[in-house]
Amino acid sequence: MRVAYEQTGLELDATGSARAARDLGAALDARGDVELVRLRHPRGRLKHRVARGLERELTWFPLRLRDAVARAGVELLHCPMPLAPVVPVGVPVVVTINDAIPWDHPEWLTRENALHARLVLAPALRRAERVVVPSAHTRERLVAAVRGLDQERIDVTPYGIGAQFTPGAAPERDPFLLAVGTLQPRKNLETALRAFERLVADGLEHRLAIAGGRGWRDASLLARIEASPARSRIDLTGHVSEAGLLDLYRGAACLLYPSRAEGFGFPPLEAMACGTPAVVSTAGSLPEVAGDAAPAVDPDDAPGLAEAVASVLRDRDAWRERGLARAATFSWARCAELTAAAYREASARTRRIAS
Repeated sequence: MRVAYEQTGLELDATGSARAARDLGAALDARGDVELVRLRHPRGRLKHRVARGLERELTWFPLRLRDAVARAGVELLHCPMPLAPVVPVGVPVVVTINDAIPWDHPEWLTRENALHARLVLAPALRRAERVVVPSAHTRERLVAAVRGLDQERIDVTPYGIGAQFTPGAAPERDPFLLAVGTLQPRKNLETALRAFERLVADGLEHRLAIAGGRGWRDASLLARIEASPARSRIDLTGHVSEAGLLDLYRGAACLLYPSRAEGFGFPPLEAMACGTPAVVSTAGSLPEVAGDAAPAVDPDDAPGLAEAVASVLRDRDAWRERGLARAATFSWARCAELTAAAYREASARTRRIAS
């Protein structure tokens, strides 16, 4: 099957979603039954965000993508990022959507992103032959949030963990706990901070590393960190490279991940794959993804998070083994297999409708 793989803007995105699209593409390339033809808007690298968005939504997706698909000679288009056409492009369309957060909690996003989801992405999902999601939780929330989206057209294709995420030596540093995420409301780093302060008050000697770049609506978080009684033991790393993230995962004593909503949740699995236990929240897909390999606590329960971290540190070897076993069940080969099955179903559904 010859498939157009739409990558507009991918080279400008360093998020987990972008890495997932790249890793899935590589896994599909490794199969013998799928040939990917990568397409992108030729002006998608414009530096100004607004200019990129206007070019993308006013020229590429509604006007030029159909011609690019026709020239590529493909039988299907896959949009692996939350960007997709709302008009026909001449072939069946498969769209990946990672979560229902833009509809469930638009207040956690920028105004532009929330409007894009409501005015562009929702119609694109309703038009798509198949929608692929990384968790059963996301499928459930999408059906509830996007009117007219039939559950029977949604395929759950859990993501994999990159082969680079393995146990290994890390640079020598003082013992530390780790929190990972862009500084934004959804990641709930305030609860991680309050839990860390309780642990310090109880005598924990570790530091806290917060790995994530500036996001939006983060002023109160930064002010709270500056005013923290444990400020001298908190390290704000900013955005880190993949190599830097690997070092942090491998060196941390435990990952704190009290996110308020996730459609999948890479950091806990990546940490587990590196041999570091995690504590997650009960929100979103995190209990589904972590299984019994990580304690889960309410995202607003800072004392509960602190207690769970202390418990993990006391029995770290056992949690480490559970985490390694859990992470090993997520592979990109399996994700590619399920995605290829979604491609086949999309083509078959189009043929059924045509006949």
